Amino acid sequence: KLQTLHLEGTNIGPDGAKHLAEALRHSNCKLQKLWLNRNYIGPDGAEYLAEALCHSNCQLQTLYLEGNTIGKDGAEAFADMLRYDNRTLKELNLQENPDIPPALLTKIERLAELNSESINCSAVEVGRKKRAEYGPTVDEVYS
Repeated sequence: KLQTLHLEGTNIGPDGAKHLAEALRHSNCKLQKLWLNRNYIGPDGAEYLAEALCHSNCQLQTLYLEGNTIGKDGAEAFADMLRYDNRTLKELNLQENPDIPPALLTKIERLAELNSESINCSAVEVGRKKRAEYGPTVDEVYS
């Protein structure tokens, strides 16, 4: 059975995320690691995936969503999942989603830390990188 799936940059969009979310709910799905970086899933796609993570059949442990413009609504869906219903997720990567408000990123970080033992969520990497560590953005260099 498939346990790892890399779909970076394949432009699956929200509809593709919806189909993946449906598959994650299926009792035969054994997927544990999913990379969906730069797929333009948007807030709707993020909400579909967050809801799937709450399902009893979902076995996903790692989800990478870098650069997907999931926005405030998509990030809120992940915050709710971490707060209430996460069953297996250990790593959630939301880097390069600048449309997520910083206060919401902090909320997600805190929920992950609070639930690391009881909900088995041990790491959330979020979209805020320290300038000292990573340097200026491309826009800052060319402005």
